[in-house]
Amino acid sequence: MAIPIKDLHDFIRGTIKKNYGGFVSPSDIDRAINRAQFDLFDSLVENYKKTEKFDYDHLFLKQSNFSVSTSDNGVKSLSSIDANFIEAITFYYKDSSNNLHEGNLMKWDSFIDRKNATIVPPIINTSTNEYKPIATIYDGQIEVAPRPSTGSHNFVLLYFKKPTDGVFNFTTSNGNITFTNSGSTNLDWDIRSFSDIANRALTYLGFPIKDAQTIQLESVIDTNQQRDGNN
Repeated sequence: MAIPIKDLHDFIRGTIKKNYGGFVSPSDIDRAINRAQFDLFDSLVENYKKTEKFDYDHLFLKQSNFSVSTSDNGVKSLSSIDANFIEAITFYYKDSSNNLHEGNLMKWDSFIDRKNATIVPPIINTSTNEYKPIATIYDGQIEVAPRPSTGSHNFVLLYFKKPTDGVFNFTTSNGNITFTNSGSTNLDWDIRSFSDIANRALTYLGFPIKDAQTIQLESVIDTNQQRDGNN
């Protein structure tokens, strides 16, 4: 499920017309929407860190495979795993039967201490089926221990990905704006986030409205959008 970018634009323009008058360009609305959705996304990630509970922010959960070899020194760049990586949740070692064994994602200083430990070192031992890998994330990369002595180790990273930027593509003729579906990008949010994103976007545009107004105006559809440029 996604939020159509056209619906957000229609709602925002309709709200501004009804309550303030004036005209805001589609590109300015796009910027406000994308800032709004990222702020909402950031609050959801922070809430997960505190509670370790998912709401419908699970839409942005993703898992990707990656491997490290002897030559990698146990290090992999996050951009090579996913350019839209934002925040790691956990990781797993994947054995030859594709079974997953959860590792311990640690802070840098704890990782260094554990990595060099002799009493309880990190372990990946396929002969004894002992799997206790550790990892840390810093400077745009993930480092895993123990490093493979030969060959490579395969892992799965579970993380939050960045929301897709919304794009409202359009054509203009004699000051009239016409939405075009080709080249436009919808928001990959559950429809339940519509009001929150719209309200935040309106605030960023300088047109804040109260929650009661948001509810009332959710039925607003801009039936005269062809004349936006003449306002």
